[in-house]
Amino acid sequence: MATQDENYLIIEDHIIPQGVILAVLAPFVFILNFPPLIWHLRNRNTAAVSMVFWVMLMNFLSVLNVIIWPYIDMRDMYDGQGLCDVEIKLLGARTAGLNAAVLCLLRALAAVLNVDKNLLGPSKAQKRWNTAVEMVWCVGLPLLTMILQYIVQLNRFALLGVSGCQPMSLMSWTGFVLIFLPPMIANAIALYYAILVIYRLNKYRSSFNSILASSNTTRSRFFCLFATASTLILGITPVQIYIIVTQYPRQSYPFNFRKLHDPATWNTSVVLPSTVLYDRWINLACGFLIFFFFGMGRDAKGMYKEWLVKMGLGRLFPVLSLDSHGSSQRGGLSTDNSKRLLWRKSSWIATTER
Repeated sequence: MATQDENYLIIEDHIIPQGVILAVLAPFVFILNFPPLIWHLRNRNTAAVSMVFWVMLMNFLSVLNVIIWPYIDMRDMYDGQGLCDVEIKLLGARTAGLNAAVLCLLRALAAVLNVDKNLLGPSKAQKRWNTAVEMVWCVGLPLLTMILQYIVQLNRFALLGVSGCQPMSLMSWTGFVLIFLPPMIANAIALYYAILVIYRLNKYRSSFNSILASSNTTRSRFFCLFATASTLILGITPVQIYIIVTQYPRQSYPFNFRKLHDPATWNTSVVLPSTVLYDRWINLACGFLIFFFFGMGRDAKGMYKEWLVKMGLGRLFPVLSLDSHGSSQRGGLSTDNSKRLLWRKSSWIATTER
C-alpha cells in the first residue's frame, strides 16, 4: 500500500520484478559481449569497437544502478553525487555514439563495394584519412553531444528508483535542437550508407565474391557486419522518431544560459520514484544482437579454441590444439590468389573478424 511520508510517495519498498530481471540479464549480456569487443580490438576496427563499447557500457551502468538503487524508495540511499555527474554525460552521448559507430560501419562496407574508385586499394594517406574520419564520428560526436547537453542541462541530475541516474534538460527549441539534432544527423547519414550498400550489392552481385576476395574477407563476415549495422539502424530510427514526437516542445521556455546555470538553482538533484526505463531493455536487445552476429560465428569459435588452449585445456582435449586459429586461416585469402586479383580494397574491412 502506498504511504505518504514527508511529501515522498512510497510505491514499493522492495526490489521490483523488472529490477531482478535487469540485474540478472545485464551482467550476462555484458560478459557475452567481451569476445566481440576483444576481436575487434585485435583488428583495430574503430567503428565496431565503438559500437560494442557503447552497448557494453550501457548494460554495465544498468546493472550498477540497479545494485546501488534497487528500491523505488531511495530516501536512505546514496545521493548519486559524483557517479551521476559522470553517468549523465555518458547517457547523453550514447545515442550519438552508437549512431556514429553504425554510420562508420556502413560507410566502410559501401567503400568495399565501390569498384569505381581505389581499384588498387587505398594509399597510406587514404587509410589515415579514413581512420581520422572514423575517430571524428565515433569519438568527436559523442564528446560534442556532452557539451551541447550541458548547455541546456536543467539541473545537476535526476535520480530514479531502480533506473538510477538520468539527465534533465530544458524543454525548449534550443534544448530540442541541441540534444536531438546531432544523433538525427548521424542516423540520416547512416541510412544513406545502408541504402548505398544495398544498391551496390544489387549492382555488383555478379562479381560480389571477387570483390570480397580482393578485400581478403568473406561473405559471412561482410553480411554479419551489414546485418548488425542494418538491424541497429532500423531499430534506432523508429525509437528516435518516437522520442522526437513525444519530446517535441509543446510549450517552449525562453533560454537564458546564465539564469539556467545559476549555482543557487542548478546545483541540485531531483529524486523520483520510478521503475526500469524502456531504454534498459533496448540495451539488452542490442547486446544479444551483437553476440548473435559476432560471438557465434566460425571466427569467434576459433578464438574461443585459442583461449581454451592457452588455459591448458588443449592437453585434456587434443582436438582444440589441432587448429585453434583455423577459422582465421580458412577465412583468409591465399597468396597465389591475391596475386591474381586486381582490386585491393579497404584495409579496414580486410581485418574485420579475420
